[in-house]
Amino acid sequence: MKTNSLLSGTKSSSPPIRMAAFLIAFILLLSSPLASWALTLTGESNTFLGARQLTDKSNIVPVYEYLDFAVDKIGDNRVSFHFGGWGKGDLRDESYGKRYDADIEYAYLSFKNDRNNAIVNLGRLLVFEGVATERIDGIYAKTDLKRGFGLSGYVGSPVESVSTGDSGDIIYGGRASFQVPASLVVGASYLMETKGSSDFRKEAGFDVWLNPLKKAVITGKSSYNAVTDGWMEHAYLLTLGPFGNLRLNSDASWINYKDYFASATTDVFKLTPGILDPSEKVRTLGEEVAYTINENLVASADYKNYSYSLAGAADYYGANLTYSVPEKGGAGLSVHRMNGGTDKLRYDEFRVYGFKKFGKADLTLDFHDVDYDSVISGIKSAYVASLAAGYNVTQKFRMVANMDYSRNPIYDRDIRTFLRLVYRFDTTFGGAKGAK
Repeated sequence: MKTNSLLSGTKSSSPPIRMAAFLIAFILLLSSPLASWALTLTGESNTFLGARQLTDKSNIVPVYEYLDFAVDKIGDNRVSFHFGGWGKGDLRDESYGKRYDADIEYAYLSFKNDRNNAIVNLGRLLVFEGVATERIDGIYAKTDLKRGFGLSGYVGSPVESVSTGDSGDIIYGGRASFQVPASLVVGASYLMETKGSSDFRKEAGFDVWLNPLKKAVITGKSSYNAVTDGWMEHAYLLTLGPFGNLRLNSDASWINYKDYFASATTDVFKLTPGILDPSEKVRTLGEEVAYTINENLVASADYKNYSYSLAGAADYYGANLTYSVPEKGGAGLSVHRMNGGTDKLRYDEFRVYGFKKFGKADLTLDFHDVDYDSVISGIKSAYVASLAAGYNVTQKFRMVANMDYSRNPIYDRDIRTFLRLVYRFDTTFGGAKGAK
């Protein structure tokens, strides 16, 4: 699996001091006396102050800060800077193995050219190109070519939680595409990652967006693992409609665990005996039918069949009803059944929620219940109840207080509370006289 967990302790073979130097250099660049520059700073700060008791009865008071911002209109308006990162601390005790921790999710300069939609990004990047869903320290470039063709590529050092720390770690790849406006987009992609002198990942893939008829859209991708010499995944979705008030979504996927999880970039998805069996294969077929009763009310029914080569088959099906009034509130109700071959996969699932706005304030209630056919670790009914109250202090500043109470096979009682402070900023400074 190629995802990166926000709190997984990610690593990069490039020294952290290199990224710090990059940020310092950028700050100095912004502060240089170039009167012609009129920079625009936009972004959002999310601060969380929480409280929770762990299974060993210890209490933690975690604080999280998530910050992302962009600086536009640098120089001739074709250069921008983007940053996203987080920091966390525990005001009471050490949690997650560290009392304090932080990470830069992305921090890069972006150079754009309207001609051929060309773009070059440099720094710590998030790359989403075909088989690649990566975080790297390096460079990414993309451009349109003639006659509907396009090309993108990237190279750098991987940033991930499973790393040798070897200075030779490198990742590179790209995607070639072809499109017919409003009808077809197809792409072929390739990814190569080495650790030291060994090939860690070598993947190729195909993706498609197809609009063969006015009310039919097909999207999907297939990924191949060249190291294990097998197909990792096939995943496709067919959307039909709307036909009046009716819309249909059909999906199908196939995953081979041995090939899909072979080169895990995060510890969560490593092939661990007893958790993920490398011999397992799963095929999933699903269908959803949604009907818009009126402008406020939507009803839907869904069905999904999971077919495991080792664990057997399971069916998940049910119905949903949602009601909403824009800028005022809404509510929802869902009832589902999971019918599988093991005790953990035989249960009834219920959810009911509602939200209401009162001027600058709002209130949200959410209750999710799972009733197992058999007792699981002493628990037959698992549930979580959430209550959240929000208040918009100003157009840019919002406060939300949240409390979750849950009971499940892992926690007999789990209470989590947190206060969230959201601040959005949008400032122009420098450049023309009178700019803020």
